[in-house]
Amino acid sequence: MKITFFLIALFVFISCKKEEVLLTKRDSKDTQVKETQTNQKDTIAYFDKALTYRYSINETTEELWFYVNEETQQILYVPNDDMIQAVISYPDGKYVVFAIDETGKKICWEQYVKAVISSEGEEKVLSLLEEKLIISQKNIQQKDLVCDGYIMKYLKMEGSEILFATAQIPINSFQVYGFSRLEGDCKIPINLDFINVFQKKQLITHIDRQDFNFQLVNYGPNLYEFNSKPYLKL
Repeated sequence: MKITFFLIALFVFISCKKEEVLLTKRDSKDTQVKETQTNQKDTIAYFDKALTYRYSINETTEELWFYVNEETQQILYVPNDDMIQAVISYPDGKYVVFAIDETGKKICWEQYVKAVISSEGEEKVLSLLEEKLIISQKNIQQKDLVCDGYIMKYLKMEGSEILFATAQIPINSFQVYGFSRLEGDCKIPINLDFINVFQKKQLITHIDRQDFNFQLVNYGPNLYEFNSKPYLKL
């Protein structure tokens, strides 16, 4: 009887140990999966909307795209360049440049535009007009954008020009303008440096000069993902 009881107890003990080992392995595997998912989340930047601009210089028309994540307030620009793969703007004024060097190595480095987090400019160079423009977005099933008109007086020369901007897009417009202050090939191809001209909530939509026309086409859903994991920080 004692031997039978001993064998039963031994069997139960061994079964419990096996179950404990299985649970430990399962927990370890679940932890690894969660860590992998976390690492992937940290290295993949998601952008679910896009700003689409169209501009013409001397009758040559191009498009300029910015991908936006309203939740993180990150803005992505993808240059038309063999070396520069992407530039991501952050609300703290940081711009991370992702590139491929001459040897094919993927690298990244940081630039800072301090003015992105600066306070609003005190010197007023804009005068509000009664005229407004409407950007119809029915083709992408989004609300129309109302754009206010302004006269901008030049500070360093005589003259002025008419600009339009909207306050309906919930991003820090200084981050968009900051792409014009970057060094090297990661800078956008046209000058949109309106930091401290407009307020942070006012995003430029239209510029019309003699040899230059610039306009926002739409702002709406457009998924873009960028994986920063392969890039080594300089």
